[in-house]
Amino acid sequence: MLELKNLTKAYGALRVVDDMTLEIAQGETLGIIGPNGAGKTSLFSVIAGQVAADSGEIRFCGQDVTRRPPFERCKAGLGRTFQVPRPFHGMTVFESAHVAASFGAGLSGQAASDFAAQAVERTGLLRHLNEPCSSLTLLDRKRMELTRALATNPKMLLLDEIGGGLTDHEIHELIDILNQIRDSGVSIVWIEHIVHALTSFVDRLIVINFGRKIADGNPKEVMALPEVHEIYMGVDIDDAA
Repeated sequence: MLELKNLTKAYGALRVVDDMTLEIAQGETLGIIGPNGAGKTSLFSVIAGQVAADSGEIRFCGQDVTRRPPFERCKAGLGRTFQVPRPFHGMTVFESAHVAASFGAGLSGQAASDFAAQAVERTGLLRHLNEPCSSLTLLDRKRMELTRALATNPKMLLLDEIGGGLTDHEIHELIDILNQIRDSGVSIVWIEHIVHALTSFVDRLIVINFGRKIADGNPKEVMALPEVHEIYMGVDIDDAA
């Protein structure tokens, strides 16, 4: 569904995405971990089109989207949330979802209104439907990010630390919502520092360090790798033993 071939992005001598090759199948859930500054969010920005790749190729649903602008990738079915919620200030929850349904999903009139309301309901924000986004709690702002992405009618969701700052109870609520989204056929790629939440949800896990993929596979097997302990957790298993 999503194919990255030798994707690279650098700022001067710093490579934030370094020769990344990756395939994600339809319906798959993929987790991404790595230390701060590893290039995880930069990878999302290149995939979604907010940042242009220096080299390499991005194919989504069989189409080359490497040079397409973000709005075209969104309309093709690539939805994204941001690590720090970016609410539409001055808009209500419903209005924000309606904008996404109109310009992302390409709907209009009653169809856009209905689809926006469905997205709000799916993320548990229906009780806040007509409240301004600025009044939402952190959990509900995270849900608003997810709502807006869902309202674009995505085939794949890129979730950037959507669990950050949430309590364990709130994380469980979030995973319940993500399970429903996955069961509807949407592929999910999730960057997260809350590793236990991530590994309980995803089918597959990759580890990134300095923009380069260093591990890829079953979540439990990847987390047991010595290089992952050393690079991601700062622990050398042999020394610890």
